[in-house]
Order: sequence, then structure tokens, then C-alpha cells
Amino acid sequence: MFCPKCGKINPDDAQMCSGCEAALQEEHAVKTPKKKKNTIKFFLVGLALLIIVFVIVFLLSGCAGTELPPEKMTF
Repeated sequence: MFCPKCGKINPDDAQMCSGCEAALQEEHAVKTPKKKKNTIKFFLVGLALLIIVFVIVFLLSGCAGTELPPEKMTF
């Protein structure tokens, strides 16, 4: 493993550089992925479903309150 500070080659299991004594394990730390994208994706999917439900409710309830015109209408 190369030291990120001085570039000296060290054994793979070394914790400190033999040349400059810098910590070497920071390179092997597992980085956890950010979950921000998943949160945004779930929010957008939920928002889209909510809009679809409101549109369906609006279309179904909008037709029930209107009266039909009389049949003897003249234009």
C-alpha cells in the first residue's frame, strides 16, 4: 500500500507509514453512500401518487354536482 502523504510502499496490513508515520487505514475506510437520492425519489413518487389521487377524486366528484340541461333547449 502506498502512503498518501509520502508515497512510501508499506505492507497492506500496516496501520502507520514506516517512512513518515502517517495513518494508513483511512484509505480502507468504507464510505457509506448518501441516502439523499433515495429520499428524494420516494418523495417524488409519493407526490405523484397524491396528485393522481386528487385528479381522480376531482374528476369523479365534478360530474355528480352538475344538472343536465333541459331537452327542449333551442339554439
